[in-house]
Amino acid sequence: MMSKNRQRIYSRILLVTGALFAPNALAQEQAEYRFEFIAEWSQETHPTSFPNNPHFSPVIGTNHSADFHLWEPNAIASNGIERMAETGSNTVLTSELSAAIDFGLAEQVLTLGSISSSPGDLNRNFIVHRDYPLLSLVAMIAPSPDWFVGIHDVNLRPDGVWAQELSFDLYAYDSGTDAGTNYSSSNSDITPHLPIENISGIFPFTGTTRIGTFHLTLESEASCSLADLAEPFGDLNFFDVSVFLNAFASGDLSADLNADGDLNFFDVSEFLSIYTQGCP
Repeated sequence: MMSKNRQRIYSRILLVTGALFAPNALAQEQAEYRFEFIAEWSQETHPTSFPNNPHFSPVIGTNHSADFHLWEPNAIASNGIERMAETGSNTVLTSELSAAIDFGLAEQVLTLGSISSSPGDLNRNFIVHRDYPLLSLVAMIAPSPDWFVGIHDVNLRPDGVWAQELSFDLYAYDSGTDAGTNYSSSNSDITPHLPIENISGIFPFTGTTRIGTFHLTLESEASCSLADLAEPFGDLNFFDVSVFLNAFASGDLSADLNADGDLNFFDVSEFLSIYTQGCP
C-alpha cells in the first residue's frame, strides 16, 4: 500500500501535470541505455582475507568527448578519483565532472546507484547525446584502502551507430593514493601518488576471478529525456506521465530520478523539471 506521504505527493503531481501535455519534436540524436552492474565479489569467488560488509559505493561517471578522461590505467588519479577510491565519497568527483561539463567536455554527471551488499546487482537507465559518446564510470570496492572498479572511454557510438549491447568484466584497480595492502588497512597516504594500476593478479586478488560485470543495452534511439518513459519515444505526453505515476505509486525505483534510493518529492520535482524542458 502507498504510504500517506507518497499518496499526498501522488495527488499533487496529478494536479499539476494537466498543463504539461504538449507535443515535442522527435530527437534522434540521443539514445537511452539500460545499465546493469552485476557484482559477483564474494567469499566464494575471492576467499583471500575477504572482508565483512562487502559493498560498492555509488557508481558515478559521465558521458563525454574524446577531449576528456575521467581515469585510465597508468595515469595519476585526480583528487576526485582518490576520494572515491578511498572513502566512497563522490563530492569532489562530482565537482570535477561539473567543471568538465562547464567546459563543454562532458554532458552530465551520471549517478547510477550502489550495491549495499555484494554479491548483488542494480539497474538504471540513462540518456546520452551523440556529441558526448564516450562513457566512463567508477565505483569503490568497499572496504578497501583505495581500490575500485570501472570502465573508461567506452565508445557508445562506434562508426556513427549506437552500440546495441556492451559487456565488461570488472577487475580491481588501485588508485595509487594509499599504501594499504589489505581490505582493512589503516590510512597510509602515498606522496607523490603512483599511477593507477590493475591489481587483479596481486594479493588479495591473486588467482581469483572477475569481481563482476557492467552491462549496457540500447533501449531506444528515440528517447529524448529521462521523462520520456513511454512510446511513442521522442514525444512527451500523458503516457510518459502515466508511466512515472504508476512507477512512483508502486514503489518502483525506476521513478527514483535523482538516484538517492528513495521515492519522494525530489523525484517528482525532477520529473516535472525534465518534462517541462521538453525534447531538445
